[in-house]
Amino acid sequence: ISPAVFIPIAEESNLIHDLGDWVLEKSLEVLAQWPGQYVSVNFSPRQFRRHNFVGYVVERCQRAGIEPTRLQIEITETAIFDDADRAADTLYRLRQMGFRIALDDFGTGYSSLAYLQSAPFDKIKIDQSFVLGAADPSSMNAAIISSIVGLATALDMETTAEGVETHDDLSLIRGLGCSHVQGYIYGKPMDLVEVLALLRRCRAN
Repeated sequence: ISPAVFIPIAEESNLIHDLGDWVLEKSLEVLAQWPGQYVSVNFSPRQFRRHNFVGYVVERCQRAGIEPTRLQIEITETAIFDDADRAADTLYRLRQMGFRIALDDFGTGYSSLAYLQSAPFDKIKIDQSFVLGAADPSSMNAAIISSIVGLATALDMETTAEGVETHDDLSLIRGLGCSHVQGYIYGKPMDLVEVLALLRRCRAN
């Protein structure tokens, strides 16, 4: 089930906080088994706007024994839209503590260069709607991706192209200078046992 389907339902029913608590707790448990790595956790707009969001995240990390530098907080533009000043203040406080901050699904919401100017993002994630089929000569997506990468580079931010599925698109994305790539071209979602086995094989090689 796509997050676009179940996240709005979870938010409307107020289940998003329980769901989000579980995701963060499990993510930090997994991270404790990955020395030297960091993990990204998506937070919905309603989670991000909760009272004392900073204290909530810090307390969960302390409880799990995880340093802030090992958690990347991902939010969408929607989380910033209602109160950009308050959102920027929250992000700055998190960044000062060492958390990494990523702007997810860039270009699909209420895109504004003011967000990039006022908020301390480490990474911009380029939505898959711009990535899928980007290598098609008739598509304008390559130009859009190139512009986003150029902007991010000028602002000293990393970029991740989401949803890369073909070698043609992967080649194009690499050529355009994206610093990270995610998508089925590398692998589909795995459960914890599979991921840990993969990490062991990587270390062995």
